[in-house]
Amino acid sequence: MEQTTTFYQIPGSYTNPTHFRQLLRSLPDDYEEIIKFIKKVLIHPIDAKSEGVHFNYKKTLRSQVDHRSIDDILTNPQVNVLLKLNTIDLQSTPSQRGIFSCDHHVVLFASILRLKGKAVRARCGYWICEVYNEHRGRWEYIDPERVKLKFMAGDFFPGGKVWLEVGQGRFALDRVMPDYRRGLDGIKYRLLNDMNALMKNELLNYDWMLKQVKPPRLFSRPVSRLDEGDCILLDILATLSLNVDVHRSDICDQYNAYVLTENHRMQE
Repeated sequence: MEQTTTFYQIPGSYTNPTHFRQLLRSLPDDYEEIIKFIKKVLIHPIDAKSEGVHFNYKKTLRSQVDHRSIDDILTNPQVNVLLKLNTIDLQSTPSQRGIFSCDHHVVLFASILRLKGKAVRARCGYWICEVYNEHRGRWEYIDPERVKLKFMAGDFFPGGKVWLEVGQGRFALDRVMPDYRRGLDGIKYRLLNDMNALMKNELLNYDWMLKQVKPPRLFSRPVSRLDEGDCILLDILATLSLNVDVHRSDICDQYNAYVLTENHRMQE
């Protein structure tokens, strides 16, 4: 367990900020206070729309492809202006905040906690964080975008859990919250993004939906066109993701052998 928590205490390439490190590290240790700060800097597109902020939804969504890392988020013009005030007692209106999705809220939250030496990992069903509670000796879910700090059983299922439950007929497909991809294709997509996040490679939920390059086969090919070997691999990945602390070494091996090579194919 110690090796696992240590791994998630150290910022990865997506969560290691170049700028504003001192400011982010100086935030209170209380998770609720950290989230309050984040919500003064970022606003979800749906919330921005409900608050009457005028923006081009499609253009904003596409621009977020270029904001996958913490430095990309922090150098966003609106976010940058707010953080340059150099105060944790930040005040802002919805129109002043950077418009970013749940993925980005997770990256910022994880970055702040890792700067403080806290063990945190992103999880994808929809995007939330899993934070290690040292006093209770267990991982606990926190959703920085929806400001949800308490989760009951069944409030969140990671992609691997849903993949296995649907595949074994224990979870109806029509109960799965739709996303950019529906049905089994959407579940597969979240499973693979969850595997990336467990390796601190926190990819956006829609990275391969908008990139103008050839997408990786395992990510892009519909489930109906996967061969038996692909389906077995997905089942293995899903099973490993259910108990990260026990299977982290196996997750690392499977990731490097299959998922990471898929990521590299995106550049071909």
